[in-house]
Amino acid sequence: MKEIIIGTKDQFRSFPHEVQVEDNLYFLTEMDGLYTLMSSVCPHAGYTVDFEDGELVCPLHGWTFEVHTGRCHNVPSARLQSFEVILRDGNLLAQMG
Repeated sequence: MKEIIIGTKDQFRSFPHEVQVEDNLYFLTEMDGLYTLMSSVCPHAGYTVDFEDGELVCPLHGWTFEVHTGRCHNVPSARLQSFEVILRDGNLLAQMG
């Protein structure tokens, strides 16, 4: 398991927050003190997902995804790839494999 520093906890005030990790864009989400790194790539056609009106949305075909789980509202078996994020010594670290 590879740990990648996303930044300090204090850097992020609102969620989801778009972050770049190793040249790829992700959304950092937080719910009840638990952090998740969510892919910005739609599993359907590989298009870039945007944050609009409280949801993650793929503008190509209109698929929408739940912000905290990545579950697709249109096709419940589909989801955005996600990674656990841990807080250690004030830093947020993505657990990527």
